[in-house]
Amino acid sequence: MLGRSIVTLAERTRLLRLLDEGIAEEAIHGRAVVESPLSDFTSRDLLAQENQVFFRQSPLLMGLSDDLPGSGSYWAHSHSGLPILMVRDDAGTFRAFANTCRHRGAEIVPSGRGSQLHFTCPFHGWTYSCQGDLIAVRNNDAFGSLDPSGRGLIEFPATETQGMLWVSPIPSTEEQAPAAHNMLEELKDDMAHWRLGMHRYGASQLLTARINWKLAIDTFGENYHFDVLHRDTVAKELHGNVHTHDVFGPHCRMVFASKPGFAQAKALSLDIGRWPFRLVTLTLYFIFPNTIMLIDGGGVDVFHVFPDGDDPGRSTTLHSFYISPQARFQYKDDRQRQEHCDKRLRSVFNAIVNEDFAVARSIQRCAEAGIQRHVLFGRNEPALVHWHDAHRSALCRPLLRSVEDARQ
Repeated sequence: MLGRSIVTLAERTRLLRLLDEGIAEEAIHGRAVVESPLSDFTSRDLLAQENQVFFRQSPLLMGLSDDLPGSGSYWAHSHSGLPILMVRDDAGTFRAFANTCRHRGAEIVPSGRGSQLHFTCPFHGWTYSCQGDLIAVRNNDAFGSLDPSGRGLIEFPATETQGMLWVSPIPSTEEQAPAAHNMLEELKDDMAHWRLGMHRYGASQLLTARINWKLAIDTFGENYHFDVLHRDTVAKELHGNVHTHDVFGPHCRMVFASKPGFAQAKALSLDIGRWPFRLVTLTLYFIFPNTIMLIDGGGVDVFHVFPDGDDPGRSTTLHSFYISPQARFQYKDDRQRQEHCDKRLRSVFNAIVNEDFAVARSIQRCAEAGIQRHVLFGRNEPALVHWHDAHRSALCRPLLRSVEDARQ
């Protein structure tokens, strides 16, 4: 039996009891009503510190294993603020490099995905292997004598574990290399259960918003708003204001109850131990420092949230959908598979961009206008408190205070 794994009978029982009893005390996870300063969404000094600590010095979950499906596959993007080239080399090893030529610093590979074993800079034609070695300098005689050893691509520590791809966006050293593996220690049992490496990449989209990157993450942090903001979308599928909440170091997990899933399981009088967990729930993870992962019967949605440059009022969210093994075998052909992926992306776009981010934009305007100093997180919104406190702790900032403590 896995420690606090979501597959336990206790987890299903917790949700069922909450649904049957309504808003009982067990549904309230937080210690108190907490104040959170709106200046966190507008401060340029704070954003500069966040960029350094979270997006230069912290391991980042970049994707799942199938983002690089075979030897020679690559994926390049610069959403974290650094141009990163991720490859699976000819031995099948996951590697990550700065996507910059050692000659003049030009980007070697355009943003996107593909498959090739060599990478040639479009500026002067210098060529690198998928291990990052400099293997050819065009017109070397004319350029001048140059020893290619030590002139390869700058490599970042990269770890593939539990079907997840982690990158530390700083040059490799022996001391830094284990960091990505250590980041996942508290969640390793949960991630092993989901068998993320068996999920197949389906599709992705980029969501830009005129909101702070932390505010973009906040939109995932509670289901108190489902029955109001999402009454015509998400609320048709998921129960609002009822969830379980567990903390795993800097990470945390919430589990929501599916309305049709729970209703069907109860109607069939299934023993609760036999309920198909992924079909009756939506499991959400906050993965430190900037990733949201949603898991249901259809697959896995991963949201990587980044600041957009040095503007605290802008953010970029990379959303990728990965198809579960069970769902994958239900497709008749590639066309049906693509239709399913496109539908998933449209559904996410509608709920998040048209509803969540639209409201978050009004919060950003409120913060920038200085209308009020704080917003509140209730006792039924514990993940928001944990998320902000984890980030504050990493920045050596004081934790959020309760309303009662703030009055003293």
